[in-house]
Amino acid sequence: MKIRIPNKIKVGGHWIEIFYEKNLYDHHGKYGQSRFPENEIALQDRDMVNSRKSQTLIHELLHFVDFVYNNCNLEENTVNALATGIHALLVDLGVEFDFSEINYK
Repeated sequence: MKIRIPNKIKVGGHWIEIFYEKNLYDHHGKYGQSRFPENEIALQDRDMVNSRKSQTLIHELLHFVDFVYNNCNLEENTVNALATGIHALLVDLGVEFDFSEINYK
């Protein structure tokens, strides 16, 4: 089952903009980046493998959930583990993310 990923997702009443950013990995060594003050999630460019992109989006969304509901108390290793587990669960359920609405900013 495909799930369309919109370019804005609401977390705890805050709209988070999702977009691609060229060279994110080259400049920051990251596939994704959560920017709390700007309510943004930047993803490495459109050509990233879909499984990596999906897991990265889950990872960055977990950072926002942690920020809004948990005062950023989760450590990076915990966010990584949770994102990997949630991604594996969704893949096993047949879920595929459709990133067609996500564009470069």
